[in-house]
Amino acid sequence: MLELYQFELSQFSEKIRLILNDVWKKKIKLDPLTLAVYYVYNFNLSYGPGFMGWSSKIYLDEKRYKRMIENIRDFDPKNLKVECADFQDVIKKYSDDFLYCDPPYYIGKDSKMFKGIYPMRNIPVHHNGFPHEALRDLLKNHKGGFILSYNNCPTIREYYKEFQQFFPSWQYTMGQGETRIGLNRKNGNGNHIKESHEIIIYCPPKI
Repeated sequence: MLELYQFELSQFSEKIRLILNDVWKKKIKLDPLTLAVYYVYNFNLSYGPGFMGWSSKIYLDEKRYKRMIENIRDFDPKNLKVECADFQDVIKKYSDDFLYCDPPYYIGKDSKMFKGIYPMRNIPVHHNGFPHEALRDLLKNHKGGFILSYNNCPTIREYYKEFQQFFPSWQYTMGQGETRIGLNRKNGNGNHIKESHEIIIYCPPKI
C-alpha cells in the first residue's frame, strides 16, 4: 500500500510540475492562491532545492506528508509579516537598518556557477540579468550595515574588497547517491563530491 501511495503522489507531483513549468514559460497563468498551493506542494515533495525537479521517496512517505500538511495548517506567524518589493527600493527605504542579503549567485566567466539553481537549473529566472553592480553600489552607501552571502569568485571579491570577507566551506551531499552520468563526470569528476564555494561579506553599521 505504501508503494502505491508513493506512486500516486509522485504521479500527481509530476503533473503539477508540468503545470508550473508552463507557468514559468508564460504559456499559462494561475491565480495567486493556486500558484502558491502548487509551489508549496511540489517544493515539499522535491529532491533537493529545485521544486521543479523530481520527487523524493523520503517526502512521499504518508506519515511525513501528513505531518507537513499539519504543520502548514497549524502555522501561526504571530507578528511576522512578509512583503515583496524590488531590493533597490527596499535598501533606499531602510537606509538605517542592518540588512541580510542573499542575492542570486553571480554567473560569469570567473565563476564556478555556470547555471542558476532556483527554481531549477534549466530555468534561471532569478539569475539571468540580475543587476549585481546596482546591489554593490547601494550596499557601499548603506549606513545600517549588512551581511551578504554570495558565491566566491574574483568578481565578487573585487566588488566588495573594502569589506570583511569570510570563506565558509562544507561538502554538499545532494549528488552522492546520484547514478546518472553527466558531462562533468564523463570528464573525470566522478567522485560524487561537491565542495562549496561561498563567501560571506560583512559591513558593520556606519551610524
